[in-house]
Amino acid sequence: MKQIPTAWNSERLFISDLKESEISDIQSIVDTSNYVQEWDGRDHEPDYVRSCFEKGNLPPGGRMENYRIQTIRTIQEDENIGVLSLYHGYPMEDSVYLEFLYIHSETQKQGYGQEMMHALTQLFFELGYKEIRINVALKNWPALRFWTKAGFDQISGIYGDLEHSDKTFGNMELIKTLKKHDI
Repeated sequence: MKQIPTAWNSERLFISDLKESEISDIQSIVDTSNYVQEWDGRDHEPDYVRSCFEKGNLPPGGRMENYRIQTIRTIQEDENIGVLSLYHGYPMEDSVYLEFLYIHSETQKQGYGQEMMHALTQLFFELGYKEIRINVALKNWPALRFWTKAGFDQISGIYGDLEHSDKTFGNMELIKTLKKHDI
């Protein structure tokens, strides 16, 4: 199975495999996303990045060699601004599952996320993948807008609590089919 390179770039961003020395810096960026817990109901994970680095965040039956966690840096300022976590080959061999993509709140609204998705889409298409999947909290309106703008226009399922309330949660799995005209 072909996988994304250990280091690659878009126009303004340099993306590379997370190094152990970067874990605390990237964890501090992830910690700025703790408001997401209001939307998905999960507890704050203070060791999320270290856990991903050491064990991965794998799907059922997943293997560490198909998992990747990468840092996102600006080329011009050479500053960490985000993290990308993904799994190659889930739920099908020609699928990529984006487990987590986060751009630091201080650098959001500058087009970095859409730039990342455009570059990733092109890369995955060139590697022969047919689709990208993500899971988004239904209460996370900013993320739902972002992902639909990025071309995730198919819903493969809605999961979570059956009742709606302030204390219940649901997620939607979205799919982007990769086609040549998207590149």
